[in-house]
Amino acid sequence: MSQQENAEGTQIKAILEDWADAVRRHDLPAILARHEQDMVMFDLPPPLQCRGIEAYKATWDLFFRYHKPGAAFDFRELAVTAGVDVAFAVAIMWCGPDSSSNPKDKEGFLFRLTVGLRKVDGEWRITHEHHSEPAKD
Repeated sequence: MSQQENAEGTQIKAILEDWADAVRRHDLPAILARHEQDMVMFDLPPPLQCRGIEAYKATWDLFFRYHKPGAAFDFRELAVTAGVDVAFAVAIMWCGPDSSSNPKDKEGFLFRLTVGLRKVDGEWRITHEHHSEPAKD
């Protein structure tokens, strides 16, 4: 890995840590700050996808009904792959406790996160989020 790749990865990790910290604080402007206007998200609850920053913003109302400010929204694992102007991150995150409408998740739950980023005018911007859980039988 070159120094440039390492520097980009470090910068992206800081952006994602800031985003997770904003989620813990329920600071919606900070949550949205590094997202592109035309971003796309696939989330745990419906809808299947949301397109655009306004649709993304609206999804946080449901999450904040359950997740209490200061509750865990933490990276357990985080890996970044960065090119010159495109990057992605994969993570395992911990959310909880009481951050879900599902009583089985009362103590909290793990979920997967994939984030796509693009460099726009010299700054990394989030263009895609995908949150998922393993299928449960």
